[in-house]
Amino acid sequence: MEKKIDYSFKVLEEMLTLKKYESREQVIAAGKKMLKLAESNKNYSDKVKNIYKEAFNKLQSLSFDEMKEIIEILASNDDE
Repeated sequence: MEKKIDYSFKVLEEMLTLKKYESREQVIAAGKKMLKLAESNKNYSDKVKNIYKEAFNKLQSLSFDEMKEIIEILASNDDE
């Protein structure tokens, strides 16, 4: 059986842990900036650009409380 890796979760993790955010709007703005940078990068394949797009869509579906919870989980995994 082939193992499928969802790289959009890794990109989502990067979007959420880039810095400390005070609001959902700040997170969305940072995610949008990352998406625009990826889309304008001529060295990125369409597949990579789609990964960023998918990650941004996932990011938009989260509330700020959900974002903070994910950040806490990721931080606790770093401690292990």
